[in-house]
Amino acid sequence: MMQKLEANKVFYKKETQLLKDFSFSFGGQLYGILSDQPEENSNVLKVLAGLIQPDKGKILLGGENVYTSFQKKERAVRKQIGFVFQHGGLLSNLNVLENLLVPYDFHFPEISLDRKKEKISGLMDFFGLPVKILTERPAKLTISTQKALLFIRTYLTEPKIIFYDDPFMNCSLEIKKSIFKLILKLKEEKIIQIFSESVDVQLYELADMVILLQQGAYYSSDTFKVLKKSNADFVTGLISKLLAE
Repeated sequence: MMQKLEANKVFYKKETQLLKDFSFSFGGQLYGILSDQPEENSNVLKVLAGLIQPDKGKILLGGENVYTSFQKKERAVRKQIGFVFQHGGLLSNLNVLENLLVPYDFHFPEISLDRKKEKISGLMDFFGLPVKILTERPAKLTISTQKALLFIRTYLTEPKIIFYDDPFMNCSLEIKKSIFKLILKLKEEKIIQIFSESVDVQLYELADMVILLQQGAYYSSDTFKVLKKSNADFVTGLISKLLAE
């Protein structure tokens, strides 16, 4: 049965109102989020992913409250959710292999190290990364390579829902192509993917649905192609700003 993620009347306020009475049901598609507060999109994604608890409302995964479930069966719930951070996320005191194994070992302790290394090697090859960097510390690698490693670490556990915070930021052209190819593959597999992107419109064009937020409240949602034809000032303003990036 296809997994579903549901936001039910979610409120979250930091310095500004980031989510206001937000409700939406996410199925096995690729979703983009566009907001008039783009600098806060990271926190919006983190609330939906269960990394930041909202002030009010519920995030339901398979009908269960994500935050309540984390307390009762954290491993089973977190195993289903992956998050690719905009930057950082790799532990500086561990080498690349050790970083990749942290969530892998946590969620799949029963899988042998040799099998894990085999899967890691396959994903390294997919991104065009040499396996020799597995013994390096993250600080010695380019930012683009570090970004690719964040994708590898997330995908290793095969989550049912993946969040991307500016997935193309600081990426080389080759890494970007590999990321795009992976996202397209997961889209075909009906994995729920939710992203916010500030440097490239291409992913919004690929998305099944683009969700517009106005001051944290749901405004509308449709394909990017349809939204580009809108005459509403709010919509045209968001689209124009994105296209100008």
